Amino acid sequence: MSTANLLSQEIALWLIPERALKRRWWPLALGLAYVLTIFVLGGLESKHVIIASLVLLDSYNSRTRTFLKYFTPFILTGMAYDSMRYYYWQGIEGNVHVSEPYFLEKKLFGIESNGTVLTPNEYFERNNWKILDFFAGFAYITFVFEYLGTGFLLLFARQLAVLRTFGWCFFTVNIMGFATYFIYPAAPPWYVAAYGLGPARTDVVASPAGAARFDQLMGTHFFDAMYGMSVDVYGAIPSLHVSYPLLVAWAALSVKRFRTPAIVFFLLMCFSAVYLNHHYIIDVILGILYSLTAFVIVRGIESWLQKRYARSESESDRQINSLKSDSTNRRYNAETASPS
Repeated sequence: MSTANLLSQEIALWLIPERALKRRWWPLALGLAYVLTIFVLGGLESKHVIIASLVLLDSYNSRTRTFLKYFTPFILTGMAYDSMRYYYWQGIEGNVHVSEPYFLEKKLFGIESNGTVLTPNEYFERNNWKILDFFAGFAYITFVFEYLGTGFLLLFARQLAVLRTFGWCFFTVNIMGFATYFIYPAAPPWYVAAYGLGPARTDVVASPAGAARFDQLMGTHFFDAMYGMSVDVYGAIPSLHVSYPLLVAWAALSVKRFRTPAIVFFLLMCFSAVYLNHHYIIDVILGILYSLTAFVIVRGIESWLQKRYARSESESDRQINSLKSDSTNRRYNAETASPS
């Protein structure tokens, strides 16, 4: 069968409703509950309705149900991030760390320049190049497409076990990161450059920082628009921008495809986070450690569930064998007890 025919069949499997599919009521209930919750809290927008409507995929056909199952961690992550707009500023009030990360960075990674010690961010603010502006800005533009694209590639390649681990690692590292935003809210280096080391201000919005140079270079306003919608102004620690590409690199290594581009992109993101004045090197290191920790947690849970399932299967087999043995014994006893 030709590739075109295979492709048309696959598209048909995604587009044609499956009448024999057993429908479930609870995904629809969850979607409706989500919309009602946002409506009551205030700020209901079309994006929330679109997110909620994804539950309809559970009832369309088996392909769309599989998509929803394996992309649930990404959807939940988006919902969790969006929810922070209701409690973010109240949760960090009076607890933002401005000077501590700055001085720790300078102590560990300070660069001597003209008789003064600069953080790497300060050095790159004074010394930057258009070619690096382009590649660093490119990394910051495309990182969302990289992890979502990886998810779709794993889905269509039927690498579902890798996709499951990748998705739940993504969710776990984000929840760990979001929690840190409240446990230790930290000012990013662009804030120190703009407002100094004094008490954290609550009237600021996220800044594109060095990424604005990419917009100037390309004649766009992408980063202004993107960071204008950001909630976590003081979410420098950890660098989740670095966490995501590391997870993608693991997925690429697992399926032995796109390994070199994934590793190169990860390294580019590590550099870009510092070069664009969004993160300190310590944030980057913590982003890496958070990803590794999330991976250990998820793989540990998966291993525990697999062992539990294996024990359950083994117990079921023993029960079935026991029933068969009892039945055989009864039959034998009945035959031997019957008169010849």
